[in-house]
Amino acid sequence: MRKSLMNLITTTLVGASVVFSMGTTTALAETLAITGGTVHTLGKKGTLTNATILIEDGKIRAIGQNIRIPAGAEVIDARGRIVVPGSMHSGSRLGLSEISLTEDSNEHSAKKSPFTAAFDVRRGLKSNSIVIPDNRRQGLTHAITQPSGSDGIFSGSGAVISLTGTADMIYGKGPMIANPSKAGNRNIAWAKMRLIFDQVKYYDRNRSAIQQGKGPGDFLLTTYNMAALVPVLKGKQKLVVLVDSEDDIRQAIALKKDYDLDLIISGAVEAWRVAAELVAAKVPVIINPQANLPGSFGQVAATFRNAALLEEAGVEFAISPGGMAANHNAFMVNQMAGLAVAHGLDWSRALEAITLSPARIFGIDNSFGSLEKGKIANIVLWDGDPLEVTSNVSHVIVRGVNHPLVSRRTMLRDRYLDLNKKPYAYH
Repeated sequence: MRKSLMNLITTTLVGASVVFSMGTTTALAETLAITGGTVHTLGKKGTLTNATILIEDGKIRAIGQNIRIPAGAEVIDARGRIVVPGSMHSGSRLGLSEISLTEDSNEHSAKKSPFTAAFDVRRGLKSNSIVIPDNRRQGLTHAITQPSGSDGIFSGSGAVISLTGTADMIYGKGPMIANPSKAGNRNIAWAKMRLIFDQVKYYDRNRSAIQQGKGPGDFLLTTYNMAALVPVLKGKQKLVVLVDSEDDIRQAIALKKDYDLDLIISGAVEAWRVAAELVAAKVPVIINPQANLPGSFGQVAATFRNAALLEEAGVEFAISPGGMAANHNAFMVNQMAGLAVAHGLDWSRALEAITLSPARIFGIDNSFGSLEKGKIANIVLWDGDPLEVTSNVSHVIVRGVNHPLVSRRTMLRDRYLDLNKKPYAYH
């Protein structure tokens, strides 16, 4: 039975890989013009009506009214549509996991290996993952994809990706991920992180001697894992710390101050309790508005109003769900933003929390997050409010390419609508 099930899973994935191999090298950008829509730029131009967006070579070349459209350009009629920047997930496993129960289709964990901080997801990303087109067709255009675990506090480095489904989908290296809970006792966790950072400082100053075996031999991490943390200590790589309780958030803020870290806090269920401290320390957070019940003693103060309260206090935040919504359902960032609106967050701020804010937090807002001249053309057209679950996507443009709204799910749906007109197997 197990062998038959695995054969079925393998056949399904191979079939999907063949289907979605249309562009596993490099997507060819088109000249596109989106005309007549209501455009929420999230930039200096604000919201435009009856606007035109001209796209060339994968980037926005012009946006506004009375823009000349070049001959031969593909024109998308956006009358009656809401045009917004593509949504971004701030902590996904996209391209790293297909089926969670099969070990050979998961590349997001470094458990049972010597790698902790040195683990880099860019080496194992699957560009033709069947999960990518399914999230793309529902409005997700780019994401942080990141490791989800190791045998140490540091899980490794993530990546910034565009959901092109092509070999060049990686935009750049992402943040270093740290999960203090991996150390068990919280007192041990924070003491261990500080000791590791002190040892990394020593390693960086005495690298040559240590490599020759002349340094102390009691480092908590191997030399290659320490080397991976040097950019974090120099402020050249962002550090995402996964914590929820107000006390752990305070410890993370203290760590930032003592080691001059470029810190982001993810989870942050009780962030509203320490909002003033987050503002003072200029620490942004990534939250899930659905986290309204305590799943642990570190989440006792969980509330639907976390986002609204953080906004009132002036905290920079992005919205991203976890669990299944970090991979197969990563597109649910829009639904989570809508949930935050239902509990007091301003609508425009909620839209920003899944577009411009995460781009700003991760330092990629020069290319992503808003619809402005010169930025990468990641654009979505909706038939209604993009934060409303009953609204549908009509067009998705990723890096200037107008992608079909097709995925394995839609193909399976269409395959069985009329059995009389279809063969009983893929060919």
